[in-house]
Amino acid sequence: MTAPYLKLTEISKSFPGVKALNAISLEAYSGEVLGLIGANGAGKSTLMNVLGGVVRMDSGSIEIGGKVVDIRDPLDASARGIAFVHQEMALLPTMTIAENMYIASFPLNKVRLIDSGKAVQNCKEALDSLGFSLSPKAKIKELGAGDRQMVEVARALLGDPRILIFDEPTSSLSEKEKNRLFEVIRKLKAEGKTVIYITHFLDEVFTLCDRAAVLRNGEVAGTLRVEDMTYEAVVKLMLGKSELTPERGASGARRSAGAAVLKVSGLCRTGVFKDVSFELRSGEVVGLWGLLGSGRTELVRSVAGLDPVDGGEIAVNSGGALKRIRPREARSWIGLVTENRREDGLLLASSVRANISLASLPDLLSKLWPFIDEKREKTDAAALVKRLDIKISDMEQSVGTLSGGNQQKVILSRWLRKNPPVLILDEPTRGLDVGAKGEIQEMIVKLARDGAAIMVISSEIEEIMSVSDRYLVIDRGRIVAELDSDASKERLLAAALGAGQGAKP
Repeated sequence: MTAPYLKLTEISKSFPGVKALNAISLEAYSGEVLGLIGANGAGKSTLMNVLGGVVRMDSGSIEIGGKVVDIRDPLDASARGIAFVHQEMALLPTMTIAENMYIASFPLNKVRLIDSGKAVQNCKEALDSLGFSLSPKAKIKELGAGDRQMVEVARALLGDPRILIFDEPTSSLSEKEKNRLFEVIRKLKAEGKTVIYITHFLDEVFTLCDRAAVLRNGEVAGTLRVEDMTYEAVVKLMLGKSELTPERGASGARRSAGAAVLKVSGLCRTGVFKDVSFELRSGEVVGLWGLLGSGRTELVRSVAGLDPVDGGEIAVNSGGALKRIRPREARSWIGLVTENRREDGLLLASSVRANISLASLPDLLSKLWPFIDEKREKTDAAALVKRLDIKISDMEQSVGTLSGGNQQKVILSRWLRKNPPVLILDEPTRGLDVGAKGEIQEMIVKLARDGAAIMVISSEIEEIMSVSDRYLVIDRGRIVAELDSDASKERLLAAALGAGQGAKP
């Protein structure tokens, strides 16, 4: 390697209230795979979105091939030889592979009409170059996850880019499909391409990359040659040396857990999670910790009965004994605060009152069935609004007009009204200000003290440590560790990164 083909200098980007990138400088060379790693929120995707033209940087410079360039949008990035293979595959399932590959720029014939034959031929050549014999006329909905990922790669290669960015490309792939993708990336490296590989999985970095840049809080914490890397060194860079001590926040001393309220045994869902077993006990908060793509949200949705499972058992405490239930019955026993409150958790156009009572409508039926006892509904909702100090003008105010913190309190009020024995909170404070976060965390702790069995998921390691009595660590759909409340940040992150399980100890 001589001069870097790609050079990012002092790149900064701020969003309202957040400094996403703080003077980041990074170099990448032709014919190398550069790993880009960091904990959730470290700035990896934002940095690559700047390079890919998705967002504009506030300051800094980008050099490609020794020349300073101004990347204004994704089309501009493409013209500069940059291609992005996103984690979320943006394919149209009812269209063919060829149609998806050329959706933005179909080849035209001499009379400026779409040349379908040329599109099919070019598509076949692109797939053949990657070693795949897929038919260009096959519909996307007929393909598996691995083949769809290959279509994304082939589409990215259409313009013969010099820089390719892969953003968590293996999150939905099997081991066989992952190895097949790695072969393609090695081929691109051999052709002299510059490959930037974003991942949470250190074993993939050890297997595939030449160097790795570690991001922390929007800054480059360090750049290492992979042959010199260890799990311990990377974890320290990701966390910072000053952050390796155990923390106990709002929860204080560990609470005494009661009887098992929920028992999950051998739960499986093909391609998502496998052989998951754990217990939740009354009076405790269990933190489900894992990096993005680990399968944590998919797991709790299935446990709560929202998504199907292929095997395993779910049992709940009924009358002092664990009783096996079918997955679709879980929603009667488990309250789930979903990750996206605005899309999955609230009826934004409906009133605060209606949103609070949504999960308890069968209990609110009046004697004049099937009508709701509106007086009791309003009384119960008003009591919860007062208890949680929800800031509203009146009970009929549209919930979509409330602040994020008050919207989250409305969802919690819904489950307090229903009072299920198990409460699962997926990213309960995402997008909230510091004050609202503190209120929600205190509420979680109080619910546990009152005897609830609670599971919390959070992308922020500090938050999950502030409320949890023990931790379950999930990595690629498997529970890989169960840790006590005195576990350090370093130990939690190392478990989530697969320390001791990957290619290099």
